[in-house]
Amino acid sequence: MKKLIIIFFILILLSLNLSALIDHKFIHVLYHNKLPVANNIKVTDQNVLIFNDWYLYIYSFSNIWNPAIETGYSSTYPITDVESTEDRHIYICSLEPTNYITEMDSLNTMGRIYFAQKLLGSRIRREGTMLYTSHPDNGLEIYDISKGVAPQRVTAYSEDWGILDLEARYPVIHALNDFGYVYVSIRDLTQPRTLGFNYEIVEGTVLSVNRNIVWVGAGQTLLAIEITYPENPVIVNRYRFNSEINALKAHGNELFVGLKTSGLRILDITNTRNIREKNSFYLRNGVNSIDLSEDYIFLGAGTQGWYILEYR
Repeated sequence: MKKLIIIFFILILLSLNLSALIDHKFIHVLYHNKLPVANNIKVTDQNVLIFNDWYLYIYSFSNIWNPAIETGYSSTYPITDVESTEDRHIYICSLEPTNYITEMDSLNTMGRIYFAQKLLGSRIRREGTMLYTSHPDNGLEIYDISKGVAPQRVTAYSEDWGILDLEARYPVIHALNDFGYVYVSIRDLTQPRTLGFNYEIVEGTVLSVNRNIVWVGAGQTLLAIEITYPENPVIVNRYRFNSEINALKAHGNELFVGLKTSGLRILDITNTRNIREKNSFYLRNGVNSIDLSEDYIFLGAGTQGWYILEYR
């Protein structure tokens, strides 16, 4: 009898472990647009921004199953990044100071009017009324957009290195430079300063922050950097894929990873030191960019166009 009770409890534990390994959510394709080429994708409360080197397209997804195009812009030089505000101002980054942005009249569907502003940089992030732009050679610039249409430059920050990717969460900027990860304090916006760094990272290109962990994609390797003590960021885990990491987006206990040749992977990161893959969406030519909104995953898939996936 005692053996039966032990076996019974072992079976219960095994069933609980198996249940934990199963993703109870499912991926469904809601929408796929094969055009335009979607190297990057960003989602706001009302719009999807799709852009590549030369074109930006703005879609409304009030109907999630059939987003309608609002307008589009062409660029004389490659577009490096895009941000937007709720009052329909679009900020378009390029590495060329003489870049010229033109609205494409042929796409005018009598939708809302948008106002395009150009900025110099490779990455742009918005938090409230502040814009943060980075440059692969010149570091960081901070702009205030609360006092009018044109961004007002607050300060610049550089330590003789450029920034490859960043995430701004006041009072902190998490940044990747040529050497690794940097924790920058912006408590005083006019005087940013480095609090800590970790230069053990090789070829880091993308990052996403989740609580006290910074996730970094470096080639085929995913790194977890703990920033509980900002002065001493520590790598606490490494996880290797069979393809290069193009995009990362952390949300809750999940990390969404866009791979260069095999599509989307969804990881359970509840335990930072025990990462497990829980779901995937295969795309032969890979995923370039990821954004999230509620139960939806938005994928920019380059020449494959862009996707809206339901995940629940």
